[in-house]
Amino acid sequence: MTVKIILKETRQKKEISREQLAVKSGISISYIQKLEQNVAQRVSLDIYDKLCKALNCDISDILVYTEDDGNGDAA
Repeated sequence: MTVKIILKETRQKKEISREQLAVKSGISISYIQKLEQNVAQRVSLDIYDKLCKALNCDISDILVYTEDDGNGDAA
């Protein structure tokens, strides 16, 4: 199992732009882009807390478990 960030999908469902999310959360747009592209590593719980508060959602709305495809990559 792998944890995947689905921030972009959640943000789009809430109809919030990256810029709006950056302002509401206090997180830079460039870091939000890294999170949405799943290239950010070692994301602190504080970041998830800020995102959840800004999006008015639960952490389970931005993080999901995915099955590995056997090569160490998420399917």
